[in-house]
Amino acid sequence: MQFVNPLYLIGLMAIAILIVVHLFNFRRFRRIYFTNVRFLQALRQQTRKQSQLRHLLILLMRILAIAALVFAFAQPYIPFNESQSKIAQQNVVSVFVDNSFSMEAAGSNGTLLDEARQKAREIVSAYKSSDLFQLLTCDFEGRHQRLVTRDEFLTMLDEVKTSPSVHTFDEIVSRQYDLLKNEPAARRTTYLVSDFQKSTYSPSILKQDSTILSYLVPLKSQAMANVYIDTCWFAQPIQQPGKTSVLRARIWNRSETDLEKIPLKLLINNQQKSVTSLDIKAGMSVTAEMPFTLRTEGPQQGMLQVTDYPVTYDDKFYFSFDVLSSVQVLCINGNGGNRFLDALFAQDSSVHFTNVGEKSLDYGRLPESDLIIMNEIPSVSSGLAAEIKRYVDNGGTILVLPAANAELSSYNSFLAMLKAPVYREPDTADTRVVRLSEESYLFRDVFEKQQGKAAIDVNTELPRVSRHFPIIFSSATLTVPLIEMLNGRSFLTLTNSGNGQVFQMAVPLDPAFSNFPLQALFVPVLYNIALISHPVHSLYSIIGDNKPVRIGAAIPDGEQVYKIKSPATNFEMIPQLTRSGNMLSVFVGNQVPEAGNYQLVDNNKVISGLSFNYNRNESNLECFSVSELETMLNKAHLKNFSLVEPGQRPLNEVITQMNSGTQLWRYFVWLALAMLLGEILLIRFFKK
Repeated sequence: MQFVNPLYLIGLMAIAILIVVHLFNFRRFRRIYFTNVRFLQALRQQTRKQSQLRHLLILLMRILAIAALVFAFAQPYIPFNESQSKIAQQNVVSVFVDNSFSMEAAGSNGTLLDEARQKAREIVSAYKSSDLFQLLTCDFEGRHQRLVTRDEFLTMLDEVKTSPSVHTFDEIVSRQYDLLKNEPAARRTTYLVSDFQKSTYSPSILKQDSTILSYLVPLKSQAMANVYIDTCWFAQPIQQPGKTSVLRARIWNRSETDLEKIPLKLLINNQQKSVTSLDIKAGMSVTAEMPFTLRTEGPQQGMLQVTDYPVTYDDKFYFSFDVLSSVQVLCINGNGGNRFLDALFAQDSSVHFTNVGEKSLDYGRLPESDLIIMNEIPSVSSGLAAEIKRYVDNGGTILVLPAANAELSSYNSFLAMLKAPVYREPDTADTRVVRLSEESYLFRDVFEKQQGKAAIDVNTELPRVSRHFPIIFSSATLTVPLIEMLNGRSFLTLTNSGNGQVFQMAVPLDPAFSNFPLQALFVPVLYNIALISHPVHSLYSIIGDNKPVRIGAAIPDGEQVYKIKSPATNFEMIPQLTRSGNMLSVFVGNQVPEAGNYQLVDNNKVISGLSFNYNRNESNLECFSVSELETMLNKAHLKNFSLVEPGQRPLNEVITQMNSGTQLWRYFVWLALAMLLGEILLIRFFKK
């Protein structure tokens, strides 16, 4: 028990005065003589012990009455928390109001955000008007990183709206500590009013301040149900005019009931291209396929849409892509063209295939190519090596097919520049291909799926190898074997070099070395190498992740600038641009206000489409229960954190009790009155 006004306890000294008065005021017994014994029948006898008992009881009543009054003026209380500081100090209070999209869920009194705002009002009303407050939201706005009066707090609270920003438990608490640590003399308290989703609230490395008390105020939605679009991707690496493209989308049902006939729409350039209906089991996801065909080339923008309520922010998913006429493949030949490459690419409209001799090569054409095939060049000159290295460093892709009579010293010098594996003298021992990296994109959709995974059929005939150049790895290379032979060596490798890629084969496309050009595997491997060589930017970006958007475009020259515009609104900004190889990195930071399709433009010319979506971490509405929160705090050893469960009581009453403890002065007032009443009754009925 502690006291608000402990100096009033000096009043207990009045008890000593009372005791002295009583001791010197005891009356002595006198002997009375009377002549008639009949008066004895009317005399109520009183012994010496009875008289002393009466006086002691009256003294006790008066002592208790004075002591109770003194205690009442000292205002005793029982602290709510052992680490609670004195209640007479000034309070500095930080209140975090969760305004993430999950707070759109329905609560018992409107949305959870409405309830959070009401809880925040009740919190500040429990403090004095002279106290200072901080309002913190998911936006982490600069204007919220300061202390304000209660009236200013309430004004700012009315302006809080849902936000796409998402922050972890540690980030929120650290933000509150950053401001409160500047007020060491005040009594500091933090509150977190949230639904406490499991996807974001998981304290791990939080450094708590033992002088700051923190309280969690959990809110609970009436039903945790939400249907949302999680992501999307294309089944093909590039999209071409006049050919059917298939967009795949993953849809989640975060509810406890199975859903049937959920409509999913696909719009491309604001025109509906496909629609389907989905049956989704409770707590599960499905992958939908949306086929469509476009006739025009260039940047395209699309949107997927489902219908759901009340959480609606994740019902739309935006994406951008390019429709290409063809992939540019340049084949540099050392000993003339290759009939297998000509047969594969020459008649394919999706690939623009060009043969050029090593002697007649125009180096200016290299940057225009998506893929360069170095086909059986006897010796790699220093000039060609330098230009190819520059091309790869800028994000280009090459395929190296060694010549039968290759001068290995020039090859290995060139490969060393690219930090790629080198060749050794030819091995003439017969072997065969036995292993493919089935997870690689080269073999995606090449083999039928078994139990959900692509797998090679046991009857599939793999290439035989009668002669090859051993590919030797070093610890400095970032090389992955894609096809391996029985002798443990690599048949085809992939090396990440600079910003580009280097594919190397252990054999030329010559039946004297291997029957690979005659196998069915030849077509998908070479074709997929060509397709993935074209720089394709991501379909979409996530608002708030601060990652650059990479696209294949040139940086404007001179004073010319690129701008990001929204076709649907008046939004416009000038992004920061940097080049990384043949890719352009566009930095937008936190300047994109809302999800949607945007365009990177040069004056009125559209350079590329950009799409931004909200973070889907908030879409899973599963939240911590009260018991789970307590367990979480205990495991994280957060001793200064407590849960506040107001129940049917207003939150300000609960906080008042927490701030001032359990007030006892009222009980002492009633005790004083009871003692005075007892004294009156003793004097009235306990007669001498």
